[in-house]
Amino acid sequence: MTRPLRVLLVNDDGPPSPTSPYVLALYEALVELGWTVRAVLPSGQRSWSGTNYSVSEPQVRYWYYYPISGNNDGSNPGTDGSWSDTRRQIDRARGEIGEWVLVDATPSSCTNIGIYAQETLFGETDAFDLVISGPNLGRNTGTAFCLSSGTVGAAMAGALCHTKAIAVSYGHFAKDPPSVTPGRTDPLSKEELQVARNRALAHTVALIKRLWREWDAHTALYSINVPLCDTLARPEVCWTRLWPSSHGQIYCAQTDASSAASTPGLFLDFKPQLGPAMRPSTDEELEPGTDVWAVCTGKISVTPLKTSFEHPTALPETPLSVASVL
Repeated sequence: MTRPLRVLLVNDDGPPSPTSPYVLALYEALVELGWTVRAVLPSGQRSWSGTNYSVSEPQVRYWYYYPISGNNDGSNPGTDGSWSDTRRQIDRARGEIGEWVLVDATPSSCTNIGIYAQETLFGETDAFDLVISGPNLGRNTGTAFCLSSGTVGAAMAGALCHTKAIAVSYGHFAKDPPSVTPGRTDPLSKEELQVARNRALAHTVALIKRLWREWDAHTALYSINVPLCDTLARPEVCWTRLWPSSHGQIYCAQTDASSAASTPGLFLDFKPQLGPAMRPSTDEELEPGTDVWAVCTGKISVTPLKTSFEHPTALPETPLSVASVL
């Protein structure tokens, strides 16, 4: 009898909270497939961490965490006892549905810890078949976001450990969401957004199953981007490539006088200008076949990736020497 698929679930948004509302539902859906799922997550929000590893301290602290079914945003007041300094039995009477590990570390660190320290954490030694990272609160399209993303970084960390990996991101729209309703330009209501989230979860699980079954031998990891909009009622799924995007200014002079006055020293504020990394300035510049084109037109994007910075297709022909460089 074939053993169940073993999955390491990671993310960059941490345990269930308003900024990490999707990981618990995906965990429950994967467990329902009969898969063995172990979750090793950052203990808090760790977005924008890329493939950074926590190496500034000689030790990283971890806790055991016992999630409660349905508590997707962490708002259930009964979750106060979910964190534990010691390993204990799962309390089914409280609605606990599993045992996770939370680490004071970056997403990539969590992946590596989950893969190589699982005997310490869970008392298990069987290798993981698949790393799933996410679902992220927000899309990760284009090179600028992907190279900065903790979600994609955690999946990349798995691939660098010779483990197949999938990064999942859900795209939100503040206005003008792609719509199958003719003429509609208003954002989804709270109820409609929940419907979109449910559909996104179902499509995500179906895609993960298919990608696992039909894994391309030349692909190290896949990045899935699902737009949370009403096109998910009849979704189109596209193979895509990364849109070559760039960053705008990320740090700027402090603008909050009270904050500057209350904290001695010289500081810059983290206030990224995301426009250049989000999409081209006009619809006409959306390049068909790219991940940003897919999401901005309401399609689900699946991008195969490698664990490398690719060199140009043709290297310069001019010989290099120290003398010529100087």
